[in-house]
Amino acid sequence: MIYEHARLTIDPADAEKFEQAVPAGREALLSAPGCREVSFLRSVDQPGVYLLKVGWDSITDHLEVFPTTPQAARLADAIASFWTKAPEVIHFNGEEV
Repeated sequence: MIYEHARLTIDPADAEKFEQAVPAGREALLSAPGCREVSFLRSVDQPGVYLLKVGWDSITDHLEVFPTTPQAARLADAIASFWTKAPEVIHFNGEEV
C-alpha cells in the first residue's frame, strides 16, 4: 500500500462549510478502485490547512486509474471549490523503514 498526503489550504472563514462537505469527499474516495482508507485531519497551528491522507493499493491506482473515474469528479465537486491553491501532494511507501 502507498499513502497519499495532500495538504489542502482553504479560507479559514469557509472551514465550517468545508468540513460539512468532507463526508461526501470521503465517500467518493472510499468507493474508488484501489482506495483503502481516507482521513481528513485539521491543522492545530495553521487555520485553514488540512491533511488529506489516503491509502491506495498502488500509486497507479491514484495517479492513473482514479483521475478517470466518476469518483474523482465527485470528490472535486464536493471539496475542490474550497481550495485557495492547488493541493501539495506527496506519496509515501506503506512499509516502515
